[in-house]
Amino acid sequence: MELSKSLFIEVLNLDIRRTKSYYEQISNHDLCDCTYCQNYVREIKATYPEIAEYLFSLGIDIEKPFETMPLEPDETGYIEYISAQYIVCGEPDDFVKTVIGSVNVDVAGAHPSTQINEAHFVIEIYPVRLKWVM
Repeated sequence: MELSKSLFIEVLNLDIRRTKSYYEQISNHDLCDCTYCQNYVREIKATYPEIAEYLFSLGIDIEKPFETMPLEPDETGYIEYISAQYIVCGEPDDFVKTVIGSVNVDVAGAHPSTQINEAHFVIEIYPVRLKWVM
């Protein structure tokens, strides 16, 4: 998928450089080690490459979620995540909800405390359906 210029116009108040730096500082040891999150990290990029590309354009590493909200794996070997959240540095003023395929990308209405004191906000992608490999 080629990202259109309009996607970039919508996010001008973001600090992409600072967001990228934030994600570069997160190691795999910093990520949640529960099986739900580990499954998400293992499967998300290959399953949703267009979402990964879009988030990367914002400075976000799709394999380093701030929070995931999984349901239980189903009988077909898949699991749905009702949301996965990511931290973005900057202001959300011009961020507009985006739909890529069947996945929404929007500013999160609620999320756990980030404990970050600089300007930032949280976005979420939803719904996400992944193969259960754990």
